[in-house]
Amino acid sequence: MPAPPAPIRYNLRVRRAIWILSAGALLVAAAVAVAWLTRRVSMRERPLDRDWTAVVSSIAGDGTIGARDGGAWQARFSDLFGVAVSPDGTIFISDGGDAPRIRRLSADGVVTAIAGSRPGFSDGIGADAMFDSPSGIALDAGGTLYVADTGNNAIRRVTPDGRVSTIARDGLNGPIGITVDRSGRVIVADTYNDRVGAIAADGAVTTIAGGAGPGALDGAAADARFQTPSGVAIDSSGTIYVADTGNGVVRTISPAGAVATIATPLVDGLFRPTGIVSVATGEVFVTDDRGRIVEMRTDGSARIVAGSHPGFVDGAGADARFRRLGALAAAAPGRLILADSGNALVRIIAAPSRIGFHAPPSPRLDPRFDADAFRWQPLLWPIDPMDGPHEIAGTMGEARGGESGERFHAGIDVHADEGTSVRAVRDGFVAAPIAVADFGTLNESVRIGAVTYVHLRVGRDRHGRALDDPRFVATRDDRGAIVGMRVKRGARFTTADVIGTVNAFNHVHLNVGWPGEERNPLSFRLVQFEDTVPPTIARGGVRLYDEAGGLLKERVKGRLVVRARVHIVVDAWDQTNGNESRRRLGLYRLGYQLLKEDGSPASGFESPRVTIVFDRLSLNPDAARLVYAPGSGIPFYGRRSTRFLYDVTNTFRDGVASPGIWDTASAPPGNYILRVLAEDIRGNDAIANRDVRVTIASAAP
Repeated sequence: MPAPPAPIRYNLRVRRAIWILSAGALLVAAAVAVAWLTRRVSMRERPLDRDWTAVVSSIAGDGTIGARDGGAWQARFSDLFGVAVSPDGTIFISDGGDAPRIRRLSADGVVTAIAGSRPGFSDGIGADAMFDSPSGIALDAGGTLYVADTGNNAIRRVTPDGRVSTIARDGLNGPIGITVDRSGRVIVADTYNDRVGAIAADGAVTTIAGGAGPGALDGAAADARFQTPSGVAIDSSGTIYVADTGNGVVRTISPAGAVATIATPLVDGLFRPTGIVSVATGEVFVTDDRGRIVEMRTDGSARIVAGSHPGFVDGAGADARFRRLGALAAAAPGRLILADSGNALVRIIAAPSRIGFHAPPSPRLDPRFDADAFRWQPLLWPIDPMDGPHEIAGTMGEARGGESGERFHAGIDVHADEGTSVRAVRDGFVAAPIAVADFGTLNESVRIGAVTYVHLRVGRDRHGRALDDPRFVATRDDRGAIVGMRVKRGARFTTADVIGTVNAFNHVHLNVGWPGEERNPLSFRLVQFEDTVPPTIARGGVRLYDEAGGLLKERVKGRLVVRARVHIVVDAWDQTNGNESRRRLGLYRLGYQLLKEDGSPASGFESPRVTIVFDRLSLNPDAARLVYAPGSGIPFYGRRSTRFLYDVTNTFRDGVASPGIWDTASAPPGNYILRVLAEDIRGNDAIANRDVRVTIASAAP
């Protein structure tokens, strides 16, 4: 097995470059930033080092989803996906969502719309033209822009003056990737036809390779198989590179039509590669759904240039974070422009030798899921009747997984019998090339807008038959059996649309927010959700442990003796109205408070220390092991009974987990009452078994 990429070393030059790029934002610098960062290489610049360190900075967008033109860092993007860079440094951007447009980030730092307005299909000039989920874009030598108009199954052309025309539509099926070769030939990733095609001057679409259905097969063009290809690029020799999203690989098509797979010598390979670009020196860069930029070299080696897992950070190498990457484009050697779709930002990756010491400042950004906007409408239930109520079978933040593999439950579970129709709880559109995951398993899911639905047969009825709905496209084997289900990028759904049926798990799971950083669905005014039942703390369910993990047992006159630094672990659970008696749900808010013997707060504990709040989940894979003590979990994962053991001395709130401790030495020795706070999302709190009488002793000699 090849060794993983060597860790990036951060020298003083890189640190200084990062500091410059992340300095406080000045809107007046936006124009300078764009022009400087996208400038062409001069003769004075040295060749790039082989293992150049990538420094990532944001150059347009304020990190909030929207549709606003203006200064680079005032602009907002709805669903940016494609990027292209002209020789003068102008960046073109495809933006979808509810205001699909082609936009331009000029060298003087201003974002403007050059074509498009609202979802639809229409040729015309400027705002008279309409697109539907435009994806990849590419420029030809004359400055004409070509757009893969995914939702319209079309390829569109945009002239420099904003005139939009359609050059191909017949036979295309959700094209996402696009490039133009030196001769002006338009090459397309015809995504849901599982082929790579070319468009002639008369609009005729011909197949270059693939097209006989999804699969993973190298060989002659007619025999080759792709699985949801989403990106294409071409090098100076005429070799086409394909981001074969569904197969998790990069493929090549030689000028003679032979298809081959490029081995990816990364320990974990590629996951749903989407954007791809070939640069003049022969390297190929590709984005993947793990939030990474991967460089594939001419000698067959590969390395992760930037990113490691989803999120947002401007920084160097593995410290940088991206969220749902789209396409990328080469601005110059050592400079890549990319669409960070999930963060609603245009980002740049630049080698330190291309940064220098006088880069303009970039803004301080904090992209977040807009929970306030989502909360404007009450949340409906995903099954009939949609105004509820129904039984909640699981809450966000509950412990899941086995030993050393603990994780948080990412949303709520709504109990429903197998075969019950599942409905969309909000209007939304599909943004990713692949929206359905884990087909045919209990964890099958589909993501529409900001909501992920899990444990259903996507696009199928209770008998597993495909729904009569063109938005769901089944893939079948030679015998006609359904072996996969697709929902195309750009597919739009309205509230109450049937999206599938509950599978054998007998509940539908609902996530709201960005994957890995989900928000608590119960905080979004779930219609007729009632919870007047207070949580329960098990008898003797408050236990104290020393720093080494030893259970404290010493008692004097019935009081537990504590000293030095202590962990507090609480065995507690909740129920809501309508729950079966056996049901145990997770809590929402926990903490602790030290009281004097008379019940008044001890110094420093005038109010409870609220340490755990399940308002937003964390991308940190270790967070669940900080919140939960060993032995937590549910029977499905090997437990004999559902049990939630919260370590309330550690902290977790707003998606951030950190270790903590109760330092008993901060209080004078004496007798106290340790009171645990255990609340549900409606503010009901546990009363019984919450107090432990303790004696704080001096630290042992």
